[in-house]
Amino acid sequence: MHEVVHKKRICSLILLLNVYLFVSADTIEYNPFYLGVRTYYGFIIPHSESIRSISYSRPRGVGIEAGWIALGQRVWDHCFCYPRVGFNFYFTDFNNHDILGRAYAMLFYVEPSFTVLRRMYLSYRFGMGIAFMDTPYDSIRNPRNLFYSTYLSFPLQAAISLNVRVTDRFVFRLGFHYEHISNGGLKQPNKGINYPTAGIGVNYLVDKLMVPTRDKISHTLYPDFFQMNLVLSGTAKTIANNESSRYFIYGLLLEVQKKIARINALSVGTDVTIDYSLKETLRRANLNDDYKRVGILTGHNLLIGRIVFYQKLGVYVYSPYKAKDPVYQRYGLLYRTTKNTSIGIDLKAHRHVADFLDVRLAYHFALTK
Repeated sequence: MHEVVHKKRICSLILLLNVYLFVSADTIEYNPFYLGVRTYYGFIIPHSESIRSISYSRPRGVGIEAGWIALGQRVWDHCFCYPRVGFNFYFTDFNNHDILGRAYAMLFYVEPSFTVLRRMYLSYRFGMGIAFMDTPYDSIRNPRNLFYSTYLSFPLQAAISLNVRVTDRFVFRLGFHYEHISNGGLKQPNKGINYPTAGIGVNYLVDKLMVPTRDKISHTLYPDFFQMNLVLSGTAKTIANNESSRYFIYGLLLEVQKKIARINALSVGTDVTIDYSLKETLRRANLNDDYKRVGILTGHNLLIGRIVFYQKLGVYVYSPYKAKDPVYQRYGLLYRTTKNTSIGIDLKAHRHVADFLDVRLAYHFALTK
């Protein structure tokens, strides 16, 4: 299993390196560098009865970030925008030290904005990364923490911010974030922590912002006509609390995608999951049901240069051993390594409960012209 975790880390490092190279190797001489700080306060969503009694604490924290405003021609050609691209380092105190502890996280994020020169403008952010959680579940010392059971977890973040330019260098920010942290099903229990926050912060532009004027020219990386996506995925997970054995999970997704705006696309398709952890669960219960599941899902894809953030909603159409919920969600990030291939990471969840995190390899081809 250490090999699976190692592959996930390698995949993440390759993804971030490629994004950095994509921005830094553009045709503009520089991408303005900025620093930021933010403080925030929120609440935990009690998405399961088993964790309701410890969900009433109020998370609070502080974060610092460093990034670049991507002003290059290649970025502009793909999204007709100048997104922020950077890293967010944050500390969250869940205000319940004995049970929930604290989170120390680093996220990579992309934050598109179409009006960076206005005095006041909106931007939205999508990010994912890695977190150290200091008080995981322990059957003896901390049996009530069903949110997470490993020191290493994987946070996801979605946010919208109101930006106010105070001076040419300083930007005041009022932000609303939705945070999710779980270990992706690597070990149980793994209910995951979901907590919305509101916060204020300020960004300081180290380099002067000089935005070029460019025409909107269509590009071919995400064609306007229909596109087929073939995606292979893999991961492994445990079954029960205090178990170390992990069982592989494989997946296949086939979907049709259609761009509806310059950075938005819709998709519909079907995915097949071959879950050997479910097979082992059925064996222990002396059941002969099929451990494979098939779902129909539809979703939205946000196209930011070579990066794609997506959210999909699915419903099972074949599940002999019934899932806890008939519907599920997928949240993920793909990086376009070539015109026809992508690599990425995907989180599958049933409502607010994470099922597993997998790594993905995708192949894309046009259906019509």
